[in-house]
Amino acid sequence: MKALLIAEEEEILKPLKAAIQKSGAETIVYRWLLKALDNVEEIAPDVVVISTAEYPRHWKTFVQFTKSGIGGVVPKVILYNSRPMNDDEKSKARSLGVFGMINSLDKDSLEELTNYIIGKKSSDFAEESGTKLEFIFTNPQNNCLVTGKVKKYSQGRIEFTSDSPSFVQNLKVGDTIKRATFGQDKLYKSVAAKVLSNGKILELKLT
Repeated sequence: MKALLIAEEEEILKPLKAAIQKSGAETIVYRWLLKALDNVEEIAPDVVVISTAEYPRHWKTFVQFTKSGIGGVVPKVILYNSRPMNDDEKSKARSLGVFGMINSLDKDSLEELTNYIIGKKSSDFAEESGTKLEFIFTNPQNNCLVTGKVKKYSQGRIEFTSDSPSFVQNLKVGDTIKRATFGQDKLYKSVAAKVLSNGKILELKLT
């Protein structure tokens, strides 16, 4: 997994970087957001962490650009807000596809950031109700047939919980699921997927 961290001030950058590295992700740091924007297609990160207060005019543009899938990857975007967002700003973040937020650099918030990345904490904006999407696949490690619930689907990314967690606990980041079925209302198609994270939530990217 590859993570892009965008922050300028050392007192912000240092703890965020440590929390990301705790997840095991390869961490790439940019202090200038517009320079990161120029290179994000080449970097193709799986996760982006942005310090929003340092880039108040440009972070939304950056998120919108990365969520378009440029570079073939739609990253999980997590914001560090040193000043908590109001309801309008949260609504904007939701519409842009932001995955989660932290508002502090204390121990609990940094652990929350790590858990976002490794899949132990689901999206702040997950919409669990009303969806009829189904995802069934064969685990390539043990050939078990896995059924469960699609918690969220957006831009080719699936958050999934297995009916039998023991059937998927051996899946690792980067594993490819070659035999899967995805769809709704009797309209299904065969797909493949890449494992992005595996914790309380199994996070996958359709390929």
